[in-house]
Amino acid sequence: MANPTLEMLHGMLYGKGLRFGKPGGLARIIASMTGDHADVIPFMGPQIHDHVMTVAKVPARLYYWNAELLVDAHLAVDRWYGFDSDTIVADAYNFEVEALGARMIYSDNAMPTVDVSDPLIKEASDLDKIGSLDVSKGRIPMGLEVGQLFLKKAPGPFAGGFFCSHWSLICQAMGYPKAVRAIKRDKGFATALFDWANDRVLFPYMQAFAKAGVKNANGADAWSAFPDLTPELVGEWVVPYVKRLGEQCKQELKMTASAGGAAGDYCEEDPAKFDKEIMFKCWKMASNTFSLKLAFSAMGRTQDWDMTWLRDFAIQEGKGGHRLPVLAALNGRFMRDSQPDEIVAKLREWINILGRDGRMLVFIGNVPADTPSMNIHTAVKATHMLGKYPIAADLSAVKIDPPAVQPFDEWLKGQPEADIIFKAREWKPGNKKVFA
Repeated sequence: MANPTLEMLHGMLYGKGLRFGKPGGLARIIASMTGDHADVIPFMGPQIHDHVMTVAKVPARLYYWNAELLVDAHLAVDRWYGFDSDTIVADAYNFEVEALGARMIYSDNAMPTVDVSDPLIKEASDLDKIGSLDVSKGRIPMGLEVGQLFLKKAPGPFAGGFFCSHWSLICQAMGYPKAVRAIKRDKGFATALFDWANDRVLFPYMQAFAKAGVKNANGADAWSAFPDLTPELVGEWVVPYVKRLGEQCKQELKMTASAGGAAGDYCEEDPAKFDKEIMFKCWKMASNTFSLKLAFSAMGRTQDWDMTWLRDFAIQEGKGGHRLPVLAALNGRFMRDSQPDEIVAKLREWINILGRDGRMLVFIGNVPADTPSMNIHTAVKATHMLGKYPIAADLSAVKIDPPAVQPFDEWLKGQPEADIIFKAREWKPGNKKVFA
């Protein structure tokens, strides 16, 4: 296992022009974020939990309750694809509300989901009835264990825990329509909701992470993407509580809690409505939730974006003669529904626009369960080949042959995660002997 501190140092030096050795995945990312560029454009590990479960062919009712299986399956699938980093996360939006008593829907082949027909919060008085998070309830102990195992098995700056950020937590607890009505028409109730989410739910969870030795946690907040929330509402409600939780955790727990993940992500579905001015406002707002400033895309319909806009934003917001690093995300549905040659063509287009001057990273906004594995292998190979520095003058001349991929089950044999994954396939509800 590579030493993450040495990899980060290698990346910083490589990005500053001291280009020695072959950077590992973490070094590539650090070089692209803090310097000019690495040897190739890095492909960061995406949110991929449902797809990992599908590739590993393990049962949902075990995978979403067994921390070791979830972590090991992620690490194996990430390595099979050749990502330059790992992102290990489960159904991050459900842990807190489940532990607080929300009615859930469980499935044999998909992640747990909140039953929106019977919301946890129906009126203001419910906040007192629900009370504070009990970190021994539901799958919160599993969430803590995932953070511990991530740090142990894949240490580095991206390793840690996960949680559901304030606004998405409120939406999970009461439904988006009532939640958005509160922030627009009943600011007293909305403030009480955010205070409850921060002080009585998330901070106790962060205290449990800190006690477990997990000093870094990231909060997902997809409900705060545009157009669910305007940039103005993100600035009024989301950003202040992102900062509040971050400061509380830094001062009281000596840990990093990064809430607001995907806040301001531009997810307009109709290309005819794409608006450069609103995009810039969204990206500006999103940059307020990161410790390192980025030109950020994630879940949006990026295959239809004019990527010169994202490049222009990165240049406008840059400092010291350097533009912001650009995180270019392949849309999850685009990855699932496209042919490999369409994915290669899109990466050619993007790298030509965004990659020539360095500071470009690629990932996938979210990987649907049924995404063809060949599409992901193709995207990683194409990014590393088309994104090899110096970037070819004519990217159309760089031929990307279909990757030669060993089937996952054949590749898995002999890997350290093989035993737990193969055993998990034998598991049936009530059959605890498999993992005894």
